[in-house]
Amino acid sequence: MKKIYFLIILAAFLTSCSKDDSPSGPDNPDPNSTLEACFEVSKEILLVGENLQINNCSVGASSYSYNLGNGETRTEENPTVVYGKSGDYTIALTVSNEAMETNTFTRQVLVNDAIVEDFFIFPEVAEGFNGIPLETGINPVNGSIYSIELLEDLVGTGGKKFYYKELDENYESTAIYIADKPYNSNSAFVNFYPSGNMNFVFSRTLDGLYGTQEVTYNNAWNFLNGINSSSKHSYGYLADGTNFLYFGTEEDSDIYKTAVETRNSSGDAFEVVLNSFGDANSMIGDMIEVESGYIAFGAVFSKNLTNPKITNYKPLLIFFDSGLNVSAHAIYEDSVLDSKITSSNDLNGSYHLEQLSNGNIAMYAHGELTVVNASGTRISSSYFEGTENNQAMVSLGDSFVLSSNENLRKFDSNGSPIKQLNYPGNYLPEILNINGDLFFIAGFDKEGEIKLLYGSTDADLNPINLNE
Repeated sequence: MKKIYFLIILAAFLTSCSKDDSPSGPDNPDPNSTLEACFEVSKEILLVGENLQINNCSVGASSYSYNLGNGETRTEENPTVVYGKSGDYTIALTVSNEAMETNTFTRQVLVNDAIVEDFFIFPEVAEGFNGIPLETGINPVNGSIYSIELLEDLVGTGGKKFYYKELDENYESTAIYIADKPYNSNSAFVNFYPSGNMNFVFSRTLDGLYGTQEVTYNNAWNFLNGINSSSKHSYGYLADGTNFLYFGTEEDSDIYKTAVETRNSSGDAFEVVLNSFGDANSMIGDMIEVESGYIAFGAVFSKNLTNPKITNYKPLLIFFDSGLNVSAHAIYEDSVLDSKITSSNDLNGSYHLEQLSNGNIAMYAHGELTVVNASGTRISSSYFEGTENNQAMVSLGDSFVLSSNENLRKFDSNGSPIKQLNYPGNYLPEILNINGDLFFIAGFDKEGEIKLLYGSTDADLNPINLNE
């Protein structure tokens, strides 16, 4: 009897050993294992910007932690991820159970440079021409996406001209000539008046000249008037009831002062509020309305008769009450731009100001990002070397996205980076938030010329294929 009992135990032992001959692992997890990390990937070779689906096959796990190999971590069970740059990435999954035991499994994926044509649309810009985007927005009359672009003939006699374009649902555009470019220009905006008239404003600078060019058309595109100024510069406007507040700078008693000019619904200016800050020149590049009044972002600087024509540049934040009286201001003394802004042309670009859902304020211009609290005390600052001075920023409530040279970057409300997407653009003046997705028109350098692309991402900077 004892021999029979021994044989039964021996058979059971041999059976269990035979099961171990098929080792458990990601492709064959052992259901009897107490904890086994395991995941599959939808593909092991993919393109930049392409979705990678991770499918979990772990056994006995109650929590999951993925290290994606690019500095990003995820805790979803089956995450979808996007890589913004090419390279070999090791994805590591660490799982844990209720007993606080852990187990780790890794896989490698290869990310190749994306063929950007798969995601972006490239409108034709003829060889020998630059196509430079200066502004993008939504036409309030018909809801179409519009852009203001500068077309420069580099080899012929076509000169340099401003055009207004609107995109249809297939991203095809129609272009209307607006004006010639007389001097340097790297920013523009348009105000659609209730009357149907359209007021286009372009920066107009030389090393020492700091001015604005304006042209106005009616809704039949008949030219109404044009004004060139060498003593004031407008950067944008805000609607104020039936009026409009144009903000920028204006020369007064041999010094440039921040200027907020009130215009009626027909575009006629009837009041201007000027302010100076110490003995420096000053300007407003962007302005927003808030519950207590207005906040404006710009700079103070010295303007010289000899080179360098601009020195001592420092970012400026201004708080106005509802009557446009200055209630407080802050000058940020240790800006990296102090030695980089040397001419009026350097002031000729995009300024962006956003207040986030927690009250913090983000300011971005000339590649420098500054985040401050609601009273103007600095929280963080970043500088993106080599960035052109017409770049964009858009608020997402508790976060924001900005553009820099060949990168889109997402930050939290304190200015800490969340995500980065490499893309080919070098010039991007505005990002539009359209139903939660981001759309942009960017210029990019190509063999000594500037060409255009249309692009889109979701709010997490995952590219959207506009060609599908």
